[in-house]
Amino acid sequence: MKRLMQCCIFALWVACSGLACAAGYDLGDMRLAPIDDPYRIRFQSGSAELTKEKIAQAIRFAGAARGWKVASEAEGRMELTILVRGQHEVAVEIDYDASGYSVRYVRSVNLLYKEEIRPGIALRVIHRNYNSWAKGLVAAINNSIAAPAQVAVGFAPLEDADAVPYLREKGREVYREFTTLPAPRAFVIAPNGAWGRDSYKNIQPSFRRDVVANALEFCNRRGNGECRLYAIDDRVVWTKTNAPAERAGSTSEMRSTEGGR
Repeated sequence: MKRLMQCCIFALWVACSGLACAAGYDLGDMRLAPIDDPYRIRFQSGSAELTKEKIAQAIRFAGAARGWKVASEAEGRMELTILVRGQHEVAVEIDYDASGYSVRYVRSVNLLYKEEIRPGIALRVIHRNYNSWAKGLVAAINNSIAAPAQVAVGFAPLEDADAVPYLREKGREVYREFTTLPAPRAFVIAPNGAWGRDSYKNIQPSFRRDVVANALEFCNRRGNGECRLYAIDDRVVWTKTNAPAERAGSTSEMRSTEGGR
């Protein structure tokens, strides 16, 4: 019996070791991850012979090499699509000029895209393969251009404490420490400067511990009920539309359309 219980516990740990079934929060499917969007790439100023036309050419060439097709094109903008195994389709929009480019998710088919909106949380998730494909596309374009590049994903890099809205200096110090804590971890913020955080530091894993809920509860003690999720694990999931003044209501819902913003 003891042996059987040990096997069951181990199986449960394996099943829940992925992001979507982490003890800290549940995305509903182990294949899901917060979407890496948008990608913003800026090349070092003064890069030799770097022009808008060269970047456009690199996008076409590198995209084609990885299976992406140009679906439409306008001045300084392209829409690329990819079809994988005949059933998974993605479209991204790339805006570009002589200084760099951005890649934004547009829509998908059969990639489990969802927008989860509930009190304190506005989270876009998708099959983790999308993040790999987008990252590979950006890497291929940058390699083709062969110029020093700064790559940013989402609202801001996780380690950039100065980019976090609302925080006072004490809050930024706490956030810097947060980025060193073990996952699962969550950080939330409020317009009045309140913050909340939680992680698995110095405790035994518990399948009932919800770091997002705990961080929100702590923040809302001082945040007037306006606390919003800023970061989960290694990702900043905050967007400007997360700000309380820019959102309508706090009704819990799950939009499960394969579309984007």
